[in-house]
Amino acid sequence: MNGSRPTQADVARLAGVSRQTVSLVVLDDPRVSERSRTAVRRAMEQLGYRPNVAARALAARRTRFVGIVLADLGNPFHADLVEALRRHFEAAGLIPFIAPVGIDRHEEAVAIGRFLQMNVDGLVLVSPMAAEEELADVGRQVPTVLVTRNLGPDTVDLVHTDDREGAQRLTRHLVECGYDPVVYVGFDRGVRGDSSSFRLEGYRAAMAEQGRLPVILSVDRAAVTEVVGPLLDGRGSGVAFCCHNDMIALQVLGVLAERDLEPGVDTGVAGFDNTTIAGYPGVSLTSIDQGTAEMARRVVELIGERLDGRTESADVVVPPVLVVRGSTTRD
Repeated sequence: MNGSRPTQADVARLAGVSRQTVSLVVLDDPRVSERSRTAVRRAMEQLGYRPNVAARALAARRTRFVGIVLADLGNPFHADLVEALRRHFEAAGLIPFIAPVGIDRHEEAVAIGRFLQMNVDGLVLVSPMAAEEELADVGRQVPTVLVTRNLGPDTVDLVHTDDREGAQRLTRHLVECGYDPVVYVGFDRGVRGDSSSFRLEGYRAAMAEQGRLPVILSVDRAAVTEVVGPLLDGRGSGVAFCCHNDMIALQVLGVLAERDLEPGVDTGVAGFDNTTIAGYPGVSLTSIDQGTAEMARRVVELIGERLDGRTESADVVVPPVLVVRGSTTRD
């Protein structure tokens, strides 16, 4: 073969069949006799021939590719979600491609455009920053699911938890544990339906229920250490931090460690997402479980339903569950 990749013509010569027969075998066409099919497969194995997936998809008018666009791979929730999506898509016979982007609308738009050029069978957009009209246009072109976004146009499907209710439960828990003040650490991305604004609303609502004033620390443009550290300086125990996600909560735990403060006993810390790392010994982070595995399962189901012809939009809400661990246990 002189170092070149084997072709269907090479397979045909070795198997003693026509090139068209090889093509039909690659496409699993039932019209090929078992004898010819066996000869072709043996020739493929002997030559190390691998079918051209793109060409096969073109012939079938389906790529079986699904694009996943998400920002910040350092977020442990995204790692958990992508792994769950991978398992479910592969079980459904679909091939997931992941496009990590920065927290930037232009980068997100470029990634979406590239997937559309690849003619993917579906798109999964995790916490997208795109505007409604942009998402509506994407949804008209390909089955699209928005994950962890509470609102979207009618052309796409939604899969998310009840972010407002989850944040309320978390805040109530911290108040009931006796912490004072209960401080929110997060951000508001200013995107319609984004989890950041809904979780902040939930915190505010719970504080109002308790007759307390909200205390909000924004990490939109500052590091967690920069905003949490000054609040702890010169303060005794009793403060609790209600964090937008587990990633922020883990950083808060690091600030506490630097000051020899014990989570739960001296200071309460709670996150959102209930990532795998939250349950590790030594971390033991109280968090809201938004059903990551169930989210992934439903995403794949919705893509399949769209491919089968469903046209009406779907809004799947996975109930939030409070998981209490050592970071808020004062005993």
